[in-house]
Amino acid sequence: MIGNITVKVCGITRAADAAVALAFGADYLGVNCWAGSPRHVAPALRPALLREIPATQRIAVTVNASVPEAQALLAEGFTIVQVHFNPGTSDCDPAALSAALGPNRLWLAPKLADGAAWPTDLLKYSHTCLHDAHAKGAFGGTGKQADWTRFQSLQTAHSGHVWVLAGGLGPANVASAVQASARFLDLNSGVEISPGLKSAEKLAEVRNVLLKNDQS
Repeated sequence: MIGNITVKVCGITRAADAAVALAFGADYLGVNCWAGSPRHVAPALRPALLREIPATQRIAVTVNASVPEAQALLAEGFTIVQVHFNPGTSDCDPAALSAALGPNRLWLAPKLADGAAWPTDLLKYSHTCLHDAHAKGAFGGTGKQADWTRFQSLQTAHSGHVWVLAGGLGPANVASAVQASARFLDLNSGVEISPGLKSAEKLAEVRNVLLKNDQS
């Protein structure tokens, strides 16, 4: 944790960035295993990268994972599988994933249009839910800010769950995100030089902001 905030740094593609993120104080590191992402890490390259990340901090980030795909990611050495999906389609089966992995090892990140109702029936399948920005044709990592008002409402209404705020978070807005009640931040594009290349300077700025906010 940094201050009293839990932090995940997502889109890790290089051992050097893993080291920087861990030194920064990240609780979790996300590795994108979905081939459609600009931050995708190919299966052949993942073992070397995972050796640089403590086992309990490894999160596989994917889209519309099937049960065999999710189980294979755990077998690779990931502790948690974070699944992005459109709940309005049948492309993903959260119930089956939860039954196979368990609700503690599955993070759900439903893709929802701004203003759409969050499908609360999903809560029984996972203890941790990621609230990201909506972008047509993309699943996360867009740099767009999420609907913080909806995030606050969900966190208040379902306080027994862990709610992770993602979407364009960086040095300029993490203090506001914390003031908006976020206690678990997912950093990605807002701390990058380019997709998949993290900025040590931006991470240091975020750390300083969070620590200053914790002391105020």
